[in-house]
Formats: sequence, structure tokens, C-alpha cells
Amino acid sequence: METTTGPHLRTHAFRRGAVLGMIGALACSSFVLEAFLHTGLSPLRSYVSELSVAGRPYAFLFRAGDVTAGCGLLALAMALARRLPTTHRPANGCVALAVTAAASIGDGLWPMPCAPSVDPVCRATDSTDLDQQLGQIHTLSSLAEFTGAILAMLLLSKVLQRTDHRRQARWSLTAGVATAALGALEIAMVLTGVRWVGLPERAQVLMVSAWCAAMARLLMRLPPVSAPPDDPSAVHQAKTLTRLCPILPSRSRKRHAFVRWSVAHRICATDRPGPAPHP
Repeated sequence: METTTGPHLRTHAFRRGAVLGMIGALACSSFVLEAFLHTGLSPLRSYVSELSVAGRPYAFLFRAGDVTAGCGLLALAMALARRLPTTHRPANGCVALAVTAAASIGDGLWPMPCAPSVDPVCRATDSTDLDQQLGQIHTLSSLAEFTGAILAMLLLSKVLQRTDHRRQARWSLTAGVATAALGALEIAMVLTGVRWVGLPERAQVLMVSAWCAAMARLLMRLPPVSAPPDDPSAVHQAKTLTRLCPILPSRSRKRHAFVRWSVAHRICATDRPGPAPHP
């Protein structure tokens, strides 16, 4: 029962993690709904986080999208950490993805206090008082979100390369480099006063969302897990000893069962530590 039910339950758990991760990836790019909703913000000049500012239309919807994305990506990170081979140490990339998920939840719980693209006072404060901007929880969570996503892409690309998922590894590496480049472009725009910051940020969010969806799809397409034997060497040794000690056809069934029990008992006896020598 343990060798059949265990892998079956683990496979379903991995699939649930993949489905939740796909939902989180779609919720991560919930800003695309602004094309169908009247938000009053320019997609080219406004930050994505301005959609969640208190008092803005549909702010609760976009906050819920951030929280949903964080919960889904957290489930994806946990499933990847348990499903990918432990010999290649995927824990660092999965931890980075978990940081991204937690930061997305933080974005939903602590949104921006104002919308600088439509509020002149807010824009003047953000451009002159950098310490106040860095002191906001939302600013710190946003930085942690994209930093964790970039690290997850780069670290998991190495794991995928070593596990013969070379196409996914190349895509993960490309997505990490592109996301980092878009983030650097956004920072340069903010420092130089260019107001079209919404374009690179939305492209960056779409890149992270597409990569998370690809990881969820990979997790869903991986073959089902099988329960490894408790001791592979002991199983191989048992088969070898069984071949070396054939049972004669003339022996009875009881004698046959006794000899098989003796072989297994001999293996267990050799594995047990002997008594400590007397001084």
C-alpha cells in the first residue's frame, strides 16, 4: 500500500502545485485588465502599482490579483522544490521564487500611497525625497519581488540544464537576462526623468508571468514519480543471491519459502553492525 499510494498522492500534489502556479502566473499580469476597464491611468506613464492605490477605480481587484499571484507562486515554488532532483540543489532558485511570491502578497496588502502619474504632489515628493520613497513597504516589496524573480530564473536555469531540460533552461536564462535589462531600463528612466516608465515595467511583469507559467507547465508535464526502494543495494543483492541459490523442483513449497526467507535473513544480518570488540 505504501509503494502505490505514496507516489500517487505525491503526483497529485505536484499537479495541484502546477495548477496553482499557473493561476498565480496569470494573476501576476492582472494589469492587462486595464485595457477593458476605465482606470484613468496611462499604461505608458503609470506604474503598475498605481492601479492598486486606495481610491482608484477597481483598486480592490488589482490588490486581489497581487495576493492571488503570491499564493499561487508560493505553491509553485514548494512543488518545484520537492519535484526537481535534489542532487542538483534547486533549493536556492525555489527560495528566490518564494521570496517573489511573498513580495507579491506584500504588494497587495501594502499598496502605493498615491499615484504619481496623475497626482502632481505625489510626483514631486517621489522625485525629490528618495529616502521617503525607499521607506515605503511597497517600494521594498516591489524591489524584493523582481530581484527574487531574476535570481529564480538564473538559478533554476542551471538546474534545468543539468537535468537535460535544455530548452527550458535556455528560456529561463533568457527571461532572467531580459527581466534584469528591463529593470535597469526602468531605473534609468526614473533617474533621468523620462515619464514612459510604464512600458518597460509592464513588459517586465509580463516576462515574469510568462516564465512562471512555463515553470508550471514543466512541472505538469514531468513524468509521475515512483517510490524508490528502501535500499537499492539490498534489493540487487537479494536478486543475486536468489540466482546463486536455485531451488530444486523436488523441494516442497514450505522448503522453497524457507530458503527464500533464509536469503533475506542473511542480507539483513550482513547489514547489521556487529558487536563492539572487547578491550
